[in-house]
Amino acid sequence: MLKLLKRYSRLFLVSWAPRYQGQWHGFSLQRLLVMLVFWPSFLLVQAINGIGLGLDYLLFPGFRRVSVREPLFVIGVPRSGTTFLHRLLAMDSRFTTTALWELLFAPSITQRYFWTGMARLDKWLGRPGARLVCWLERRLLSGLDGVHKTGLLDPEEDYLGLIPVWGCFLLVLVVPVPSLWQLTFLDRDGRPEEKQRLMRAYRRFIQRHLYFHGPEKNLLSKNPSFTPWMETLADAFPDARFIGCLRSPSAAVPSQVNSILIGARLFDGRDTTGYWREGFLAMLEYYYRHLLEVVNQMPEQRQALSVMETLASAPGETVQGFYQRFGWQPDTQFCERLQEQDRKAKQYRSGHHYSSDELGISPHELVDVFGWVYERFGYPLPNTDEKPL
Repeated sequence: MLKLLKRYSRLFLVSWAPRYQGQWHGFSLQRLLVMLVFWPSFLLVQAINGIGLGLDYLLFPGFRRVSVREPLFVIGVPRSGTTFLHRLLAMDSRFTTTALWELLFAPSITQRYFWTGMARLDKWLGRPGARLVCWLERRLLSGLDGVHKTGLLDPEEDYLGLIPVWGCFLLVLVVPVPSLWQLTFLDRDGRPEEKQRLMRAYRRFIQRHLYFHGPEKNLLSKNPSFTPWMETLADAFPDARFIGCLRSPSAAVPSQVNSILIGARLFDGRDTTGYWREGFLAMLEYYYRHLLEVVNQMPEQRQALSVMETLASAPGETVQGFYQRFGWQPDTQFCERLQEQDRKAKQYRSGHHYSSDELGISPHELVDVFGWVYERFGYPLPNTDEKPL
């Protein structure tokens, strides 16, 4: 606990005027204003969540005896269909997966029972609270629809459950420091004690989730940020299965850089494109390599690859292929839902648009860094005569 408090204190101080690319550029008025809003809200939520997590040991001590059996991890390169695949798999009743409201406001069993009780009361009163929450949700989250459409009830990435222990890479937007960047190279660079700390916290998180939703269920986890954690996760959960998602670098890399820049512009009014571009190129190159290296080392019945171009055109057939590989039998209802998704997939068009000229990633750089990916998967090379992507 003392170490965690020290970490909070240090990151709190750094967040007001962080260094970019090793240099301090003074204070940003926008960042100062955002931090004035962010930290009180963040600390209040974490304090409430901490009380709930503590009460779990008193009110629901049995959660520590819950077995985590055969979890399925959807990992891979960001912007490669992980969300689409996650929501396809979440339609199978064998799985339980985390919703956004649980991750942000109810990581504890105590909070989940409290809020579900409040939801029942609200329903009895005619759902005034639900209507208000839906209105606020759309006002706050609708701006992200083109990048990553989500809602409080939607399945979401459970690495958000590691926010209290600073194991969530997304916090790098708040505090861009090396210790958070190191999470993107955890298998390679993480200290053994750091890996143990994160896996201990993550196992407790899963046990709480299964205790509430059903110990007989299998966890379905979707986290591109877990790609550099694959070896650590495989050691912690020896019967886990992994589906790694891939996509052409020409689409995945600029799309992910643009996604992070949307958040970066919110937290800091200065132009920090170079910092994020440099960091994410190195990170994504490692993701591609590490994903394929670890998958190749795993037994076939524990791993599979999902190529987005194939998944997007034939989602039902692709998912059923994964089930066959893992030795699973999908039930009739799930098969029918997959067939419906096949029909919808033919009409899907991405809403994520960005100006490629602003990202500063040249076709030459894509070929230099990711040329081996293009060659291995037969992706068409970007036109090196064009302007930067």
